[in-house]
Amino acid sequence: MRNFIFFLVLMAGLIIASCTNERYKTVLKTDKNGYQYEEVTNDPARTRVYTLKNGLRVYLSVNKDEPRINTNIVVRAGSINDPEGLGGMAHYFEHLMFKGTDEIGTVDWEQEKVIIDSLSVLFELHRNTRSPNKKAEIYEAIDKLSYRASQFAIPNEYKQLLSIIGASETNAGTSYEYTLYKNEIPANELDRWLTLEFERFSDPVLRL
Repeated sequence: MRNFIFFLVLMAGLIIASCTNERYKTVLKTDKNGYQYEEVTNDPARTRVYTLKNGLRVYLSVNKDEPRINTNIVVRAGSINDPEGLGGMAHYFEHLMFKGTDEIGTVDWEQEKVIIDSLSVLFELHRNTRSPNKKAEIYEAIDKLSYRASQFAIPNEYKQLLSIIGASETNAGTSYEYTLYKNEIPANELDRWLTLEFERFSDPVLRL
């Protein structure tokens, strides 16, 4: 009798799973511009998933409650990718992604670049040096160069540019396997927001 009840429960579970699979299926569609996207049947949000040629997956869902867009850029890199002995680097890098590029956040990139390149060499030297005294000397040089580099930086220019287009809730977060960058923008400022984010993710400068 017990085996028969177990069989009935198992069959009921399989039927439910089958119905669920039938109800929620991923289908491939083409929009009016000829671009292919994926959609899950019976999804109340009717989310479209586009996969770009560079592998970037874009999730689009329409919310007509107000004329604003909630944007989330998810990067497959998190604390799991921290180099050995350098815990917290992914989170640190998340903060550096707000410091600008060779066009945003600088008054003179050509002069600033020379100093930042020198800083990169010194940081590598510091990381590979074992002598505490030598490390202290290198760090003192880093400190002086960092001050010189800061004279060319425009703090928070990226966020200032976002505020000009009416963005809000600008933030980011680092998880174990990913980093999330978010903004909420006016729907009519999508093009300018995309231009800003393209610049930020194409040519980030690790300054300040």
